Amino acid sequence: MFDKETAEKKVVESINADYHADDDELVIVRDETIEKDYGWIFFYNSKKYQRTGELSDRLAGNGPVLFEKDSGQMHHLGTHHPPDELIREFEAKRLLSE
Repeated sequence: MFDKETAEKKVVESINADYHADDDELVIVRDETIEKDYGWIFFYNSKKYQRTGELSDRLAGNGPVLFEKDSGQMHHLGTHHPPDELIREFEAKRLLSE
């Protein structure tokens, strides 16, 4: 079982693994995090955007990451649908597999 702090650290490590930008890193947008009974949905953006608010510093195509608290599995939800719809799809699949 993972707690929120550990989950957040693992997601930050994961999203930054392939992110290479000079003087920047990806960070969790904490006030957008969604808590569910099975885990958390973390939204993220560039630290530079969080600091400046400039649209030119904002990421594009960065869907949220769902972290399951029991298993530690991470699911990158993508951007092909609105986040609420992607979360509902995940929950429907989760119910089918139980």
